[in-house]
Amino acid sequence: MKILNKKSISFMMFDWATSPIPTIHTTFIFSVYFVNKIAINNGTFIWALVVGFAGILTAVLGPLIGSYADKKGNRKSFLFFLTLLGFFSTSFLWFAKPGNDYLIFATIFSCLTVLTMELIFVLYNALLSRASNKKYYGQISGYSWGAGYLGGIFSLIFCLLIFIFPEKQLFHFLKQDSGEVRVCMLFISFWLIIFSCPLFFFVKEPNKNKTTKNIIIYLKQGIDLIFNSKVILRYFIARIFYFDALATLFAFGGIYAAKVFKFNQIEILYFAILINISAAIGASIGGYFDDKFSAFKIIRISLLGLICFGIMLILVENKEIFWFVSFCLGLFIGPLQSSSR
Repeated sequence: MKILNKKSISFMMFDWATSPIPTIHTTFIFSVYFVNKIAINNGTFIWALVVGFAGILTAVLGPLIGSYADKKGNRKSFLFFLTLLGFFSTSFLWFAKPGNDYLIFATIFSCLTVLTMELIFVLYNALLSRASNKKYYGQISGYSWGAGYLGGIFSLIFCLLIFIFPEKQLFHFLKQDSGEVRVCMLFISFWLIIFSCPLFFFVKEPNKNKTTKNIIIYLKQGIDLIFNSKVILRYFIARIFYFDALATLFAFGGIYAAKVFKFNQIEILYFAILINISAAIGASIGGYFDDKFSAFKIIRISLLGLICFGIMLILVENKEIFWFVSFCLGLFIGPLQSSSR
């Protein structure tokens, strides 16, 4: 079986499709716009509540949706619904103009966007077994994350050249209403729909679970399985902490750069491109070593690298060193996410 084929490439394309939303909405563009232009008072705190509440809902709904989809054998149907929901919630942020009058509106739809993107990966990750041979899980996962990061880069470059840089906006979008930022939400919404299509056509639905038990009992069995295995239990506990740390890093990376190092909107975009490039490199390399050694070893090495460079990132005061340390940090973000799949 070839590593790259119609199914595996379609799987990678879905990562390419979804990545601009967390990159542009949650981390670098809309989050900074939300803090500086919409939630003018306590903006960072409110954005933290948005991301935190979406995380809580993900923790509650994720296992339920995953168990139900396993039992019914309709993961792709649920995934399609969540993809459409993400499309609408993100595109509606075009209407989130500057000012406190749009605070509630922007908060609700931002929370919904973050939630759908998190729930999407509950079902999408389960399709890896149908997109690749078990021998190449690590590499396909790594290439997919790499494709996702590259998707984030290309979408950012497009936003820079078409929406952010030009003084005279296309289609009469006015900069005084932050139209150059809001139109990015429309752009990434259609990006999501267009590039996610191949997955639904070429990747088959995993086999239906044959259990006749109801969802609650089936979910309880899964929980019992976790608690009866020390290895799995330790991993789940660790994953809770380090994925929460990654979510915080993604949610406040752009805000931290803007507040501490006074990055302007253009510098934040360059910063996002840098992080995506380094993470794509790390994910692609990590995927190879994932298959060669084991996912757990790659996760441990990645966490060690993140801790070391994360501490350095907090301590540095020089802007140039901040850029370098951020690039090194990204090299470990990619393989950590890829191997955790």
